[in-house]
Amino acid sequence: MENKIAESKVARHERIKGSANPWEILAEILEGADRGPGGMAREDLDVRTRWWGVYPQGDGLGVRGGGSDFFMVRIRIPGGRLTTSQLSAIGELSRRYARGTADITVRQNIQLHWVRPQDLRPLFEGLFAVGLTTQGACGDDTRNITSCPVSDLASEERSMDRSLLLEINAALNGNPLFYNLPRKFKITFAGCPCGCTYPEINDVGILPVTHPDHGPGYAMRVGGGLATRPHLSLLLPRFFSPEEVVPSLLAIATLFRDRDELRQSRERARLKFLFLEHGWTVSSFAAELERLLGHALPELAPVVPESFIGRSGRDHLGLHPQRDGRLFAGLSVAQGVLDPDRIARIVTLSETFGTGEIRLTPQQNLVISGISKERSEEFSSGAREAGLSLAPGFDARTVSCTGKTFCRLALAETKELGARLSETLKARFPSLPSVPYIHLSGCPNDCGQMRIADIGLTGIQGKNGDHGTEDGFELLLGGSMTGALSVNRRTGVKLLKDQVAPFLTRLLAFYESACHNGEDFRSFVERTGLDWIAVLDKGTPEELDLLAESLSGP
Repeated sequence: MENKIAESKVARHERIKGSANPWEILAEILEGADRGPGGMAREDLDVRTRWWGVYPQGDGLGVRGGGSDFFMVRIRIPGGRLTTSQLSAIGELSRRYARGTADITVRQNIQLHWVRPQDLRPLFEGLFAVGLTTQGACGDDTRNITSCPVSDLASEERSMDRSLLLEINAALNGNPLFYNLPRKFKITFAGCPCGCTYPEINDVGILPVTHPDHGPGYAMRVGGGLATRPHLSLLLPRFFSPEEVVPSLLAIATLFRDRDELRQSRERARLKFLFLEHGWTVSSFAAELERLLGHALPELAPVVPESFIGRSGRDHLGLHPQRDGRLFAGLSVAQGVLDPDRIARIVTLSETFGTGEIRLTPQQNLVISGISKERSEEFSSGAREAGLSLAPGFDARTVSCTGKTFCRLALAETKELGARLSETLKARFPSLPSVPYIHLSGCPNDCGQMRIADIGLTGIQGKNGDHGTEDGFELLLGGSMTGALSVNRRTGVKLLKDQVAPFLTRLLAFYESACHNGEDFRSFVERTGLDWIAVLDKGTPEELDLLAESLSGP
């Protein structure tokens, strides 16, 4: 008898997505969903639904558990901009179909949970009716294109071209030529000097520059990404006029699509692996791009793009002047978690004091613009009543992924832990010299971007003696989300979930006592190294006091 070779996971995925374009069979997918749990074809459920922003929801146990009869639905919001009518619609759809859930993501999307299969059709119809879609929010395609939420508002910054962003989105999302990429393809339009959208960790980061010979245009960074092998993107030595941006992105998407070496392993399928494993350089990448374009591009030199150094943060929190004399407000949303009632209060704030627009940020926060200076105090009071803060505190700088509550890949719960951790640290450290960025990711895929945080926590299966395994986290320190972005380092410290808050309390108390002249956490780690972490983990209070004293001097 001939032995039948089992189909590998990657081969099955490539076969399914190659056999039918999911964007062309929405009617078939929704017909299956209409039949309720078990009504979808298995290949649609496992793969094709993702191209419509739909993931099967886990049972709450993450990677150790199984599936459920519910979906997570991700809404694609280019540049994170919503009208109040659109946000109101999301709030009502959340109330009706998603048990009141609505989470802002680090890519300026909004995710809903607990969606029943039979509710997908009315949910989609409700989104379509207000000009929103889930198309391309997941899957091996061009994900939501992020952009600086305030570049057209801030008085000192060059305005991002919103029309160009929408042109990029229209050219790639839904385009049948680019539905079947090796893996996700992430683009950001970085319109401000502080780099709030993190072009260093995107597949393509677009940066505004002005060339002395060619005028205003753009530079591009390529090959960024996090997960288990972080790689900061590389600057292409080419200048892109505004007219060249869309053709160049289509050429880069073509280059990515046609690399068969990136289709052999889903864990090594992102664009960054051309540089990490296949010998590509920025010169060879630029040469292939020009070949696909059919013409040469101007050299970038002598232009030097903004290095993003010199800002105290990337989150735009607080009240800031606009070019027109009014103000915009950056407001923190703890863990990015919204609900219909909070959405209604945000809508009221924007319509009462602003322009009727809400802008989501890559830090899971939001911006309301067009506030008159005369009403700023009244606005601030209303924001506080809505549970929104203008200050860059722990609420604003504690970010987490979905975690195992809903995600089947997660090793640990993150949202509730992040909220408790933020509250604990806020109460204990009301006047810390600099509030660090704390990011939690439930698994190594790092949807919470913990590898670039001052303090990163990545989910593990923690061992609790005779009690077996429970949620745990590995601690990483020394990344940076201010100035020049950098990746943090592993400390060797592993914590059970209930140990996280006490340990970080000791950690920040140590930083508070040993920091020099108000230095931020990243600078503190750079100056002191990480040898002290062993004393923090195992040492006595007396040993910690002596160590802090020795490190606090000039």
